Amino acid sequence: MATLPPRRFPFLSLVVVLGGVGLHALFLQAVLENRVLAGQWFSGEMWSQAVEFLGGQVELPTGKVPRPVGLGRLLAVLSGVTVVCWLLGALWIGRSTGIGWREAAGNWGRTGWAWWWLPGAWEVLRILAVLSGWTGLEELLISIVSLVEAAALAGWVSSLVAAIGAGGRSFDVEQVTPASRRAWLLAVLLAITYTLVATVMNWDRYDNLLVPHGDSAMYEEHLWNTWHGKGFRSYLDDGRLFLGEHFQVIHLLLSPLYWLWSSHRLLELCESAALGAAALAVFRLARRESGSGRVGLALAASFLLAFPVHFLDIAIDGKTFRPVVLGVPLLLWALDQWDAGHRRRAALLLVLSLLAKEDFALVIAPLGLWLAVWETPDPEDRRSTRLWGLGICVASIVWLLLVLLVLIPAFRGGVPHYARYFGELGSSPGEILATGLSHPGLLLGKWFSSRSIFYALALLLPIGFLPLLSRGRLAVCLPIFAMLCLLEFGDAISGSQAVIPFHHFHAPLIPVLYWTAAHGAGRLARSGGPALRRGIHLAWTAAIATGFFYSTGPLGIAFWDSHSTLHGETLHETGLRAKLFARVESSIPRSARVFSTDFVHPRFTHHERSYDYSKYPRHSNRELTHPVPGQQYYIVIDTQHPYSTIKSLDDVSEWKTHPRDWRVDQLVRDDEGTIYFIVLKRGGS
Repeated sequence: MATLPPRRFPFLSLVVVLGGVGLHALFLQAVLENRVLAGQWFSGEMWSQAVEFLGGQVELPTGKVPRPVGLGRLLAVLSGVTVVCWLLGALWIGRSTGIGWREAAGNWGRTGWAWWWLPGAWEVLRILAVLSGWTGLEELLISIVSLVEAAALAGWVSSLVAAIGAGGRSFDVEQVTPASRRAWLLAVLLAITYTLVATVMNWDRYDNLLVPHGDSAMYEEHLWNTWHGKGFRSYLDDGRLFLGEHFQVIHLLLSPLYWLWSSHRLLELCESAALGAAALAVFRLARRESGSGRVGLALAASFLLAFPVHFLDIAIDGKTFRPVVLGVPLLLWALDQWDAGHRRRAALLLVLSLLAKEDFALVIAPLGLWLAVWETPDPEDRRSTRLWGLGICVASIVWLLLVLLVLIPAFRGGVPHYARYFGELGSSPGEILATGLSHPGLLLGKWFSSRSIFYALALLLPIGFLPLLSRGRLAVCLPIFAMLCLLEFGDAISGSQAVIPFHHFHAPLIPVLYWTAAHGAGRLARSGGPALRRGIHLAWTAAIATGFFYSTGPLGIAFWDSHSTLHGETLHETGLRAKLFARVESSIPRSARVFSTDFVHPRFTHHERSYDYSKYPRHSNRELTHPVPGQQYYIVIDTQHPYSTIKSLDDVSEWKTHPRDWRVDQLVRDDEGTIYFIVLKRGGS
């Protein structure tokens, strides 16, 4: 590769560095002066503090900026960071590689600060979008502001690490050596560490009454009810079998452990351990493709640090267990076993993946087709591989159609409930298909919307865009990605915007993305040289950098922001609400039927019946006015949970409309007299 004469390095590097500092400062100024943009990074209070530190002023709660951030002070801060990092980085690179300090500084300046031009390009495009009135581009740029900054930081750091590593051990092809075994042991240690940290976070949330019953603890109720003769159901679903919601039974395989410890905490532990085990499959896939344990370790670390994986374990709305997540390690290990030549083991794991949720058929079917058509095994094994691949494809499609058109409607008495998530496309599979065929422009508009582009970038950036190096395998993701881009739902956090990467819907995508990334890493390994080092290091640095802006765990800004709703100390230290609830929980007998609000609902799943108490119409609401003779009934209302609309007895409809039927069993208050819990008991029962 041709290089510039050494005397030109300082000048070119200086231009890159100075331009990067200036453009990055303009970007940060634009973000910090805009409440919508800054709100993606900070709470209002932390934003105000950051602006004041840089010479500006914010009026809270209006969000007005009467005194803008000083560009000079921003330039001074970034220049100070640049001088320190440039000099120290050059010294480190020089010592590691043996090259001169001048050349090291030139290399580090060009490759590192070139990434700082990326935020500057964002700001230029934003200005052009505003001036031209191109609202679509402006909307996209607003949505990806954190991704742009994360990419700049990741590229900057990975350039330094790659330059330092150029003088040390390379990612060369290895046999089974002490070094490769050491990489495996480190991967196991990372998986254990992740499991412990995620489990502690999940358990703290559960202990602090921050885990909702709906779509989280209700899965533990399935196990309890099944093994106590009540059927595979949660009474949240009007008492019908859960198979009318999803054909999702994988969590029944946890029954042997559940018999030993019947607790929602067990399910949270198993889910975190499952994701830890998935990282080990990623390690094996990447090591096999690249021939390097260090590459495998880097990709496994990227998996465990990636915020889309993190949100499978702890969703943005605090839901900490979903059986669909158990399909992630199953599919990854199926891919590992397939690549290792163990077809029958892979097929068994694929079947188990389908039991995690019917959505997995949307990736397993195209995967089978890819294995049959595009994989090129030894000629002697080609016919067998094609038969296996076609069998997997056809079986997955048949299974999906059977579930959607026969099994769920049979148990539910109607179309799948999630058909309504497709908005104007229709509310049944037939309507959705008909609308798509008759109005293809509607589909294209959704597929190429700013939301879909953000979604793709949010999934690819935390892996350093490695899947793009294996576009054939990446195509396996297209059917389910196309489906997910059509979903439309809103909540208190997202409003009208779907927040797909922050929930669980993307779970089936994750295994295929990392299988594809492993192959991309293998292609880099075969090319060798600086490209491999930069690509691999970008994978794990991008996972850290994106987590800085999006993670709700210790990687994220929000975890350390004392004014954020995701502040770690607030979430994970047992609060007064949880302490006061202890007296409520201990006073209600297991033989009672309990109506309770969402965040205390998980504590009553082992009672005779555990009903949802909300404004949502359910068949069980009839028992509020027509009780089963001889049965004890309680209503437990948590007035301080995030969505509570009940603050006093006067807000309880049963107390106002049927005062003779219900009496106050407890009114739990704090020292200042604020009501935390209202417990009503059916009189005379």
